[in-house]
Amino acid sequence: MSQIVALDRNKHRKYNVLTGDISHSETRHVCQVYLSEFSMLAGQCPIIFLKSKGENSLDSCALLGIKPGQNLFWQLGKWQGNYIPATLRAYPFYLHYKNIASTSPVICVDSSSLSLGNFDGEGKRLFDDEGEVTKTFSQVSNLLSGIHQQKIKNKEFIHCLTEMELFQEQVVVVDLPGNTKHRLTGVFCVTAERLNALTDRDFLRLKELGYLSAIYAHMLSLEQSANLSRLFKRYHAKLLH
Repeated sequence: MSQIVALDRNKHRKYNVLTGDISHSETRHVCQVYLSEFSMLAGQCPIIFLKSKGENSLDSCALLGIKPGQNLFWQLGKWQGNYIPATLRAYPFYLHYKNIASTSPVICVDSSSLSLGNFDGEGKRLFDDEGEVTKTFSQVSNLLSGIHQQKIKNKEFIHCLTEMELFQEQVVVVDLPGNTKHRLTGVFCVTAERLNALTDRDFLRLKELGYLSAIYAHMLSLEQSANLSRLFKRYHAKLLH
């Protein structure tokens, strides 16, 4: 069974870990994404804002499917897009924060990805026999460090947009076969009306903070509900055959 545990150079020095496997995302219809990823995802899938669990704030997320348990971007054993979000690429590793104010997260791993065997040659060591970190661990650490920094930037970005009252709850509509439509509720987006209603001072502030490009990428990405519709049709066509 999967269990998220803190990495320990003493406990885990003999273990191999399976990295680079994206198949775990098969059941993820949404995943958290960060500002630096907006431009790469804007032409691929809707970037939306959802209420954070246990917090009175929003998270920026990529909409990968139209219903829980189904990632339309994972089909035929491969990713159906040009960019894979960092949150998914980081698996089986996670950052654990002891509390909201924590600035030094602990690197954790899904225990089901660890093995004393070598996963048929696919596994990699995180520590050598002396407990020193390997190149694989350094790569993982760098990726997670980048995610940690992006989390901080995202909070500042979302806090700023919330203060300016740019978010509005909306419904994302995806066309389905048979002339039916799927309506996703509980979604927050930046609307052109609210952006255009900003004072010159606030608009200039967004420009100075470097947020405008991310906002426009988000707004453009909402048109990618058509891509979800295309992937949904491909998924069901595959089932019929």
